[in-house]
Amino acid sequence: MMKVSKLSAIGGVRISDIDFGGDVDDATAAEIMRLYNEHGLVVVAGQKLSKTQLVEAGRFFGGTDYRPPADPGDPETPGMSIISTRGYDGGLTPDENEKIVGDINWHTDQTYTVNPNRGKLLYAVDVPDEGGQTGFLDGQLAYDSLPASMKTRIAGLSVNLSWDHAQNTIARNRAYRPNGEKSLAAGRFGDVAFPIALPHPITGEKSLYVPPLWAAGIVEMPGAEGRELLDELVAHATQARFTYWHSYAPGDIAVWDNWRFLHAAGGTPRRYVRTLWSVVIQGGPVMGRELAAA
Repeated sequence: MMKVSKLSAIGGVRISDIDFGGDVDDATAAEIMRLYNEHGLVVVAGQKLSKTQLVEAGRFFGGTDYRPPADPGDPETPGMSIISTRGYDGGLTPDENEKIVGDINWHTDQTYTVNPNRGKLLYAVDVPDEGGQTGFLDGQLAYDSLPASMKTRIAGLSVNLSWDHAQNTIARNRAYRPNGEKSLAAGRFGDVAFPIALPHPITGEKSLYVPPLWAAGIVEMPGAEGRELLDELVAHATQARFTYWHSYAPGDIAVWDNWRFLHAAGGTPRRYVRTLWSVVIQGGPVMGRELAAA
């Protein structure tokens, strides 16, 4: 029988004693979806899945929608991709000067679109002896803790999320780009704007939405005052009291709500291999707007 326990100090749930590759009845599937909608962060322990089974497991969280952001996907299994310190095809050798491989700042996925995906499943295949954690940041907790005066101040303001602002950080990290491709080149996607106080399409709860990797400015405040406010909001959102860093065990599946949580990768020492299989949960609702090119 499926067991559910608290995951961390910021919340989330850990699910155990269930086999996503086996028969899961309708009532259990509905409970998994309820937990996901309520908590926004779920870790499912002890799985032994094939790539196809992982793709099929996306149904427990609303279904899969493979829209690769900048990677070619897994050639063996449509619907999933591979995140590895050895690159998408396993052929990447870290440079001698790379002490940490695969680190990336707080962000959300598919933020270069106006209708980003709902979330993602990350399945732990190769777990390093050191490092390799994924961080999760609850934007809802961050927003709820803001003073009333700040909530009033940011009402109606939107954050400029820029592919070009992010791509320098992503492109320097070879573990996140396809070998031999230039899919992370500047100008591939235009800027988009999202409400800083972002309402969740399902729950209606607001999150503080200023993902540092993407956030280039405040649309309505393009000058120094806007930059100062954005920096203040980022500093508030990224406090440790809103974050949880998950250390994987083999067979863990981490699933988060991309409309509520930011995530980050702490990186892995170059001498270790860290491999995750990744499946995208479908999106749909338009949550942002495209900005005119400068």
